[in-house]
Parts: sequence; C-alpha cells; structure tokens
Amino acid sequence: MVSKRRKTKTEPEGALGKFYQAVLERRIADAEKELDSMRTTIPSTESSKGYLKACEGLILTAKTGQDKYLYLSKIEKTPKQLKDLRKEFSSQAANSLHADYDRAYFKVLEEYAKFLEHETPLQPKPTPEAKKS
Repeated sequence: MVSKRRKTKTEPEGALGKFYQAVLERRIADAEKELDSMRTTIPSTESSKGYLKACEGLILTAKTGQDKYLYLSKIEKTPKQLKDLRKEFSSQAANSLHADYDRAYFKVLEEYAKFLEHETPLQPKPTPEAKKS
C-alpha cells in the first residue's frame, strides 16, 4: 500500500526516506534494496558503519514484528511517546562521549522516530461519553 502524503521539511530525502517508508510498510525486500544502494554510496568510516547497523536493526525489527525483546517493537507509538523517543535518540546522537559509530547509529534512529511522528495518524482523544461505556 502506497501512502499519499505531503512531504514535510523534516522528512529524510532520497534513499533514507524511501528506506524508512519501506520499513514502516514492512516491505522488507524494498528496504533491503534501499540499504544495499546506500551501502554502495557511503564511504567506509566508523560513522557509516553505525549508520548501516542502525538501518539493519530497523529491518530486523520490521521482519520480526512484535518481538518482546526488540525495543522499537514494544513501545507504544503515540505522538507523545514518539516525541520522547526522538528526543532521547537526539540526545544520544549529540553526546560527545559516544564514538562516531554510536552517534551515527542514534542519528538514524532519531530520524526514523521523526519520520514516524509525521507518519503516525493522530488518534482522537476519547470523549467523556466514550469513557462512560
């Protein structure tokens, strides 16, 4: 299913945006294809290794589905939870005590959380009448 949506300023461009969309829609083959494409275009540095490892982890999470041991599978994806998650990943990505590998790893997760914030439909708050039932 291809979603019809407006592109936002915070949405990743190019291969990473396509990758995130494929992961979100659990189109594993497409996500792996995008990852292979990214592997051939980025230089072999510690940052790129962390970047690629985070992408591999996102594919694993999508493949596995609701595994209770995978962090991204078990969190509730509400707007508040996604915002908190993005802030935590952002904090880790900016932490100068982390190696380049780790900062790149968390940067990918931060961008994915940001992507999810814009992709996850807002759920209406329950009305007082609905709470009584």
